[in-house]
Amino acid sequence: MVDPSSQKILLKFLKNNMTINFRSNITPTWCPGCHNFLVFAALQKNLTDLSINRDNLVINYDIGCAANMADFLNTYGAHTLHGRSIAVAMGEKIANPKLTVIVIGGDGGIYGEGLNHLVTATRSNINIKVFVSNNFLYSLTTGQTSPTTPFGAHTKSTPNGNINVPIDPVKLLKTVNPKIFVKSVDCKDIPSLNQTIKEALEFEGFALVDMIQECVAFGKQLKTVQK
Repeated sequence: MVDPSSQKILLKFLKNNMTINFRSNITPTWCPGCHNFLVFAALQKNLTDLSINRDNLVINYDIGCAANMADFLNTYGAHTLHGRSIAVAMGEKIANPKLTVIVIGGDGGIYGEGLNHLVTATRSNINIKVFVSNNFLYSLTTGQTSPTTPFGAHTKSTPNGNINVPIDPVKLLKTVNPKIFVKSVDCKDIPSLNQTIKEALEFEGFALVDMIQECVAFGKQLKTVQK
């Protein structure tokens, strides 16, 4: 969990010290302690450090808590339909290869509704960057089972335990195309989070960062996993 006072200090530092301010004037509305604050800060830091031109940057947002970043980042972008963010991003990159194209979404939209588009992008190794806030639940809808929910977990939609085997995005995508960039990182490990996002942005080809989080509102359900 992220200390709320630390969030305020971090966001104030970002606002006052970045050469290019990618923040909008809208205050983030995530729950206090949400790991998306860390993702928000790390993404801004790397966009600035790498001198990415905002005029050539497009960020596509899926549906979910992380995708609410659409209101908090001051860039060109599209708030897409659930699971269709990668499809939109691919179209943008094909239409204008000079663009830096990013996708922000959660484990539901990217690994669930949008899995077919994710596999297609992985196969083609198209040069787009996908950042997934993976908290193992559909948290915006109050904590239902997602494609990454552990087997046996009791959630609102699986009161008797999850019967499905969870997706391992790193193994899955590396099996589809070993040439892509895909890594999983714990959001609480801030240096690793920053470094992995940097590596993804610099990679020439398809890149996905699976950012492990614990939902501060509904993640306690996952502590009821049956062995």
